[in-house]
Amino acid sequence: MGRGTLHPGNAWRPPLLAVAVLLASGAAATTSAWGQESAAVTSSTETASTSAEAVPAAAPGGGTVAPGNPQVSAVSCLSRCIGPATGIVRSRVRITGSELGNTVLVSFPGATGKRAKDRSPVVKPSGAVLTKVPAEATSGPIRVADSFGQFNDSAASFGVGTKAQLRAARLGFLFPVRGPHSFGGAEARFGAPRDGHTHQGQDVLAACGTILAVVHGGVVKANGFQAAAGNYVVIDGADVKQDYAYMHLQAPSPLVIGQAVTTGQKVGKVGTTGHSTGCHLHFELWVGAGWYTGGGPIDPLPLLQYWDSYS
Repeated sequence: MGRGTLHPGNAWRPPLLAVAVLLASGAAATTSAWGQESAAVTSSTETASTSAEAVPAAAPGGGTVAPGNPQVSAVSCLSRCIGPATGIVRSRVRITGSELGNTVLVSFPGATGKRAKDRSPVVKPSGAVLTKVPAEATSGPIRVADSFGQFNDSAASFGVGTKAQLRAARLGFLFPVRGPHSFGGAEARFGAPRDGHTHQGQDVLAACGTILAVVHGGVVKANGFQAAAGNYVVIDGADVKQDYAYMHLQAPSPLVIGQAVTTGQKVGKVGTTGHSTGCHLHFELWVGAGWYTGGGPIDPLPLLQYWDSYS
């Protein structure tokens, strides 16, 4: 057979080694193409996953909406107080108003021109905010800031005084009940209904025998016994146009009508004489011309709470 002649019935076949190389090359190309596609899909999936993690899901309703601006309606001193809205450095202050639930910062005017800040105010369940007067604070409006970057100043100023002023204030007035006590509920308040009249004072609940002290120096105006009031004493406060009445005393007071008394002097003891259902002091505050001499009673609770804050 000649070298160039094909044998009848036999087609030309490439050598087996060449077939193997071609098959391997095709498989590698297919694998490479599949791998690139697979890698691209994997990369795309990972990118999408990463993107999903990087962008938080929207909150129901389209995201978080900031509340209204914080509003301050009142500021009051709770401890180390010179007055109802005046204290000193480290005094505790109560702030009330609306939209105060997210408060994170309370600041006061500062002696250096920069605001003096309390970064740890306490938000109570009632919505009130408790803060402390920071060092370098001076008198002026209190500023409340929330976690949304919103802030507002109080309409009224809070006064920041000195320790000397605090000592002077404490010498002038004292809370009358010198032991554990409470202000009771609605029935103990000024103006609460009574049989045929309204309550003209504030009841302070305390154990019978608890010492009672002179709220403010002055002159004893009345001392006696009455069916409703029981044992009682009335003191005309010096230089303040205020009379202070103590009722339901355990026993007649040792004080004498016309006697000059000083702040903190003993009046008597808590009792339950007269029309009384339990041990307590019934305390009345009369202004103007005084107790049954042309004046009239007012709600003594704000002043009692203030005196109680430092006594």
